[in-house]
Amino acid sequence: MPEKYSSKGRIGHHIAKEDSTLLECLIRHFDLSAEEAGRLISFGAVYHNRQRVLSDTKLTPGQYVRVHLQPRRFPVEAVNWPATVVHQHSDFLLVNKPAGIPVHATLDNHVENVLHQLREALRVAVYVTQRLDAEVGGLIVFAKTQAFQREFNQLLVERKVKKRYRALTTSAPEPGRHIHYMEPSERSPKTVSSEPHPNWQECSLSVVKVEPANISVPAPQTFDVEIDLETGRTHQIRTQLSALGSPIVGDKMYGSRAGYVVTGQRLAGIALFSTSTSWPGAHGKEWTFALPPPWAIS
Repeated sequence: MPEKYSSKGRIGHHIAKEDSTLLECLIRHFDLSAEEAGRLISFGAVYHNRQRVLSDTKLTPGQYVRVHLQPRRFPVEAVNWPATVVHQHSDFLLVNKPAGIPVHATLDNHVENVLHQLREALRVAVYVTQRLDAEVGGLIVFAKTQAFQREFNQLLVERKVKKRYRALTTSAPEPGRHIHYMEPSERSPKTVSSEPHPNWQECSLSVVKVEPANISVPAPQTFDVEIDLETGRTHQIRTQLSALGSPIVGDKMYGSRAGYVVTGQRLAGIALFSTSTSWPGAHGKEWTFALPPPWAIS
């Protein structure tokens, strides 16, 4: 977005006093050029009566407009999106999600996300089944049909989808199963406790392997940690490893002081990667996929 937005508030509000169009409103009341206003609308950064709009529309007196003047940007143009597809089936896509890009639309940006970019690049229907934090890369399943989306979501509810992650940490977490309880809040960073509290969500994972990482990073010692995820709470692995005294490399939100730099190269996101996934298919078939994390690619 142009630097011009930097002097404005991040979110603007307006109640229409007269008949006009959304585009005219943005130009007149938010001091935007026609190009800037059109770009914000196309980004999905503008809401009309609390609904996101993607094209110009009529305004009448009393209608409410909210505009996100400085939408967060994500580097989607640097990605070869067809090349992120690891496996394509008639029912689903298995994708190597780039770190640093959200899975789906954010509040202020409708287009710079994995879901939208796959739809545009592949020209097929794509539906969300799983989520990874924007800062996390690795394997993720997208549905190509709504029937598969429902089936896969049911497998997730039944905990029949197995997911393994690898992370770099600068202290070694204790191997074994770990249970914490997460405070129900939309805000981040998340808060967990080792003791249950009313209405707090259980978070469970298993640290299955901890080995010294044979790589060059800007930390005295680094560990490569393999994790089996049992529940899928927002920021769960990040929060639990931090609670265990082993924050993920590059994850400043949860206490890491080490930059995510491997052999002199700054990598996107944080050092957490969805490295394998499996689930039961029809007729007894087991779908299994795996990829190494960026720091393990020779």
